Amino acid sequence: MSQAEQQSHVRNSDGFILVSFKKRKHKGKKIDVQSVHFGSTFTKRLSPDSSSASIESFFRKYTDTKSDLTSSPFFNEITEKVFPILKQAEISRIICLGLGRLSECPISRHQLAFIFCLKEYINLQDRIKFFDPIFSQLEIKILQHLDGVVLKENLEGKYLSNEKTLFYLPHCPKQITNNILWKNWRLELLNNTIIISNSFESILISNPRRFLDISANFIRKIAEYCDEISLPINYKHADIFNDISLHLFNTEALRLKEEQFWEATEPLYNEENLEFITREIQDTLKIGDDDFHN
Repeated sequence: MSQAEQQSHVRNSDGFILVSFKKRKHKGKKIDVQSVHFGSTFTKRLSPDSSSASIESFFRKYTDTKSDLTSSPFFNEITEKVFPILKQAEISRIICLGLGRLSECPISRHQLAFIFCLKEYINLQDRIKFFDPIFSQLEIKILQHLDGVVLKENLEGKYLSNEKTLFYLPHCPKQITNNILWKNWRLELLNNTIIISNSFESILISNPRRFLDISANFIRKIAEYCDEISLPINYKHADIFNDISLHLFNTEALRLKEEQFWEATEPLYNEENLEFITREIQDTLKIGDDDFHN
């Protein structure tokens, strides 16, 4: 929040936190797969979609969502300050992880609209790749209808940036971001890697060093060589893009780092601190065909 403004928050009937701005008056354990946070929603339940849900009803809401987003002051600021940077970067693919149950969650729907607006702005020809282990068959069909590609394998974020890649991780667990960095822990690969995710700076501030060493070691190591651009905070739904930043890596500074800096052991996370659904956990879940895309 800027010093010139203060926010007041009210939750509306859709579940959003609405934010209004006014001028400040100046004066002198074991992982529980039912509660894992992967993306913008909690997997409180993994039951099949209700029969009343449909692609048609989703797209009616999605059309309104996209209109709501693109007509906002937030979007105007994004198109002035953030999208041009990404267009100049000449991104050749977008990988979106942890979007959540977009058929049910309005937050996920706004985040989906955002990434497709970005795709249109930078005129990306490649289809956006999506993965979330909690996608239902309805979500898969929705994304395919939007000409997205739903990836089948749970790589836990370990994707190689062998081309200029934007990773879009809306409120995704920090361990997924950490895995992306580990997989691309070479100068030429980091040069191909751009991340929109929870703010690295906030992650470092809000977690003790002992936790970072286990769950976010690569984030900790790269943070000082990262140019972080915060997304605006003036969207009327305060819990959608809060604490989200664009992260670009300063490869000129990284070029000077000693060989020891580039040593990279694959991350191993404590079971009690695990924040995402691993491949092994996903394989053991006894879920109906409607809930997982195998």
